Amino acid sequence: MKKRIAALLLAALMLTGILASCVNRKPDNPGGSDNNGTGTRDDDWDFSRFNDINLPEGTVVNIMSRAHQRHANEITVETEDGKEPDDFILASVWKRQKEVEEILGVTIKNNKVEETDEHGGRTLIQSVVSGGDNTYDIYASSYYGSSILAADGLFLDLYNVKNLDTTREYWSQYYIDKSQIGKGLYTITGDLAVSATRFLFVTFFNKDLAKEYQINDPYKMVADGTWTYDTMLATVKSIYKDVNSDGERDENDFYGMGVNNYLGVDAYTSAFNIPTITINSDKQAEICLNYEKYADVVDKLYTLFWKTEGVLNKQDPDHLATLFSQNTLIFSQSWLYNCESYDMRDMASDYGIIPYPKYNEQQSEYYSFGHDQITIFAVPKTTSQADAAGAVLEVMSATSRSTVIDQYYEMALKGRYARDEESVQMLDMIRSNFLLDTGWIYCESTNLMSRMLRTLIEAKSKNFSSYYQKYRESFEASVKDLNNAFAGLDEEN
Repeated sequence: MKKRIAALLLAALMLTGILASCVNRKPDNPGGSDNNGTGTRDDDWDFSRFNDINLPEGTVVNIMSRAHQRHANEITVETEDGKEPDDFILASVWKRQKEVEEILGVTIKNNKVEETDEHGGRTLIQSVVSGGDNTYDIYASSYYGSSILAADGLFLDLYNVKNLDTTREYWSQYYIDKSQIGKGLYTITGDLAVSATRFLFVTFFNKDLAKEYQINDPYKMVADGTWTYDTMLATVKSIYKDVNSDGERDENDFYGMGVNNYLGVDAYTSAFNIPTITINSDKQAEICLNYEKYADVVDKLYTLFWKTEGVLNKQDPDHLATLFSQNTLIFSQSWLYNCESYDMRDMASDYGIIPYPKYNEQQSEYYSFGHDQITIFAVPKTTSQADAAGAVLEVMSATSRSTVIDQYYEMALKGRYARDEESVQMLDMIRSNFLLDTGWIYCESTNLMSRMLRTLIEAKSKNFSSYYQKYRESFEASVKDLNNAFAGLDEEN
């Protein structure tokens, strides 16, 4: 075991400084706390400290996670013959599990739960914990689906879980800043979650078509700070061709840009820096809405999505990837996950990757949105082996840097899917400038306040004023209730 730890330490040290934690860097002036977390410590990658963890022989740690195809292989990978998978990304996840099991002397079992949506066993974990069942030691699901469970008191305070050090670099200090209400911490994420990179939203562009239509170099526009909403709209608004001459605007025609009126709308809440809820210095959630700016963003996106001839509006981001690969769109806004699709992997035309545009040139940074299905982790309060759960989470997250993250980010995204050096540089910026609204973490607990933009655009409405006034009192009451819920947990703990 000590030889394995030494090997992992060497690999991690080689990668330190090359790779950043999935969501660990706080962008400049994101509208939240100024605390940038603890930063790197000298012994973050000294895995010899794990030698001090002594768990009972024969310990089995049971995880509940999601069986949905987008998440099934994020934490563990199973093969029929028990051998290492051929795919190098799957192999990296498989190896990580084996390394964690070897270091700790445990067996990891992952129950991947099938549900009708991507909440990944939320109904089941509620039933299990409410019934006092200690079957599961770790719960892994989306922050959209899990945070409401934290407020309901289903999880242990991670600050009190032995063997778990939440101050380490491989845990996202930014997520902790944005999610912790009160004294306790009940969910966490970091290098362990590949989804924190996979579900970042980006703008793809077809390099051949951009050249054909004499579009200014998108990379240069980003570098010059001129890739803004107005620039984007002016670039794509008139690019439309009725390919089949049927007089109908549909997916069989050619467009300047494809957008997604569901998840893709959400991405603009980060891109334009319009948060709804923040955590104040007293660790209380409070509404931080910039009313006038939010109303202006609604107007802008209403125009983009519903009044622009050169824009194709589809609800399914994966379908947009298919159309983009068929040279139907010059630009397409979607998540990085689409890079893994066969359509884009086999795409004959070269494509580039840039961020979503800025709100205007006065905005200092390009900000990125991470979809609310990013995986977070919790320890159910009914577990009988919290120490083992903490150890598995800690070692699995620490070893992710030298196993999974370098394979997915460096080898897959930057090595296989990014087709030029400029896209590689863009990926680094997109990943570093992840901007998270506390409202998204606690979306269900706060009456879907963070979804206002999506709700209005889907409804083809730009009447933000009447919508907000209608629900303002319920938003305010829900935030108060959220604070009270965590205050109650503080008293219990």
